[in-house]
Amino acid sequence: MGTEVHPLATAILSNQTGYDSFKSLSLTEYMPDFINEWGKLNADFDAILTGFVTDTNQIRIIDSFIDKFKNPNTIVIVDPVMADNGKLYDGYTEDMCNEIRKLCFRADIITPNIAELAFIAEEKYSENMEDINMYVKKLQNCGMRKIVVTGYKEESTISNLVYDRNDFYKASAKLTGGYFSGTGDILDSVITGGILKGMTLIDSVRLATDFISKVIENTQVKDANDGIDFEKFLGDLI
Repeated sequence: MGTEVHPLATAILSNQTGYDSFKSLSLTEYMPDFINEWGKLNADFDAILTGFVTDTNQIRIIDSFIDKFKNPNTIVIVDPVMADNGKLYDGYTEDMCNEIRKLCFRADIITPNIAELAFIAEEKYSENMEDINMYVKKLQNCGMRKIVVTGYKEESTISNLVYDRNDFYKASAKLTGGYFSGTGDILDSVITGGILKGMTLIDSVRLATDFISKVIENTQVKDANDGIDFEKFLGDLI
């Protein structure tokens, strides 16, 4: 999408965590060294996108990264990866969730699923639209700016809900198949890429929703943990 990306890796995994087993090598101790080197080079970032973390120290390192590199023009997007279907992911502690919650309040945009939204709002999990609106209103009253709630399911559609201050938009697609691993990461990437190309948040979410919907319709995998076949459609984003 025309953006040069520099990953600050939090871990190296043999395979993603949805499979029955995996091996993970945490890179917590190396993260400050990377940050220091980028500081020496006077690195300048147009956006900072955060995702999967393995421990509380990593969240604090990311927090200091934002202190060091965010300038008035840097967009901070936080995907508060920690839960789904009302339950925390394995290995996520209360301390980690509290630190992720604090990180969300530093973001310009957050992209939680419904379970993560409820945890951040410190409310009981519910998929009811009235409750989702209540969670969002509570967070906006506490200072959060823009919230994209992902994976809201209705009878035959799945939607990403955009709350941009007083504006609301629902980007919907046909609900096809079941759960596919990795779609949240792709959604965040396309939203960020769209914003960096000058698109509005609503247009970026619409682009990401349409892209993932098209890819899912053309994906054939035996195991949903294998993810979706997005590679051959990347040209659509250019």
